[in-house]
Amino acid sequence: MRGNITPISKVKSSWKIRIELPKDTITGKRRQKCYTFYGNKKDAEKFLTEKLRELDTGILIDTKKMKFGEYLDYWKDKTFNNLEVTTKEGYIQKIEKHIKPYLSNILLENLKPLHLQNFYEEKLKSGKLDGRGGLSSRTVLAIHRIIHSALQQAVKWQLVARNVAEAVEPPKAKKYKAKFLNDKQTEELIKKAKNTDIYIPIVIAVYTGARRGEVLGLNWNNVDLEKGIIKIIDNLCATNNGLIIKQPKTNSGIRTIAISETLIKILKKHKINQMRNKIRLGINYQDNNMVCCYEDGHLFNPKRFSAKFHELLENNNLPVIRFHDLRHSHASLLVKMGVQPKEISSRLGHSNIGITMDLYSHLYEETDREVAKIFDKLINVN
Repeated sequence: MRGNITPISKVKSSWKIRIELPKDTITGKRRQKCYTFYGNKKDAEKFLTEKLRELDTGILIDTKKMKFGEYLDYWKDKTFNNLEVTTKEGYIQKIEKHIKPYLSNILLENLKPLHLQNFYEEKLKSGKLDGRGGLSSRTVLAIHRIIHSALQQAVKWQLVARNVAEAVEPPKAKKYKAKFLNDKQTEELIKKAKNTDIYIPIVIAVYTGARRGEVLGLNWNNVDLEKGIIKIIDNLCATNNGLIIKQPKTNSGIRTIAISETLIKILKKHKINQMRNKIRLGINYQDNNMVCCYEDGHLFNPKRFSAKFHELLENNNLPVIRFHDLRHSHASLLVKMGVQPKEISSRLGHSNIGITMDLYSHLYEETDREVAKIFDKLINVN
């Protein structure tokens, strides 16, 4: 029974109304919410019906006994629908694997800054799920932002008086220093990759600076080999339910990139080879019209692809970098060539030139020193 009414006093026309709430998500124990209602039985029944409707629509919340873990579930249900799939899965993974096991049983109204401070310190010290040390400050900061956002919504819903996360000093993420291959190392990488199934994605990344998802999501419809351009419109992502194609996060991520004669020749040859594979494999070829795929047309899984790239580097004694660092390698070579920051920013799809300057400031400092030397040769006052 979802709810019941029992009389307290017939003289005062008072009733005890009990409503069955969902079981505790951690212990599985039964939970109830009770009300005292004054009035006749018919009105008490109406009150019960209204509360059951609130329970069904998610309006009814037992704020006094709500645990933080239960609140996070409620917050997810009410606010996550508009998030991108990958963002949503990232939030849920951090909530379920890190936040709930440590903070779930604390009552929402009893959550204190010290709870969060101790939690962050513990995660920095030994937070990895495999037990091999602590999480990075960047990851713990991401967890803090989720908690802060959840509690900020709780304040708006008037479930708590203040956001206790604002009284906590979160760890500061270390500024990422971009890694990159120099021109010789880049040439060596391309040579070693030539006879592998990840050769084409590597070449595209080196020559365009496109991100991993942009490279793996590149469709032949967005490649014009006659004009020598590719359009970055799609982004291939791995989710818990398989691979999806989505648009880049920002409008600046959607862009057109000019490609060199060398890359045009490589892609023309690759396209012919793909056509041969289609004919040879027939119905066994999975035709997604993608530029980067396995021999039978199947798409690359971004995470597995990165593992293969890592393996290629290790097996050939090349600096072990992320696939994303080929993007930085592309940018560093452009800086070395004297390409202006605005052009580099546009080519990489940065939302503003400040991101470009911040990432590659050290490279521009080196270029600036070269300019000073050249100026000395030009203007000689000795």
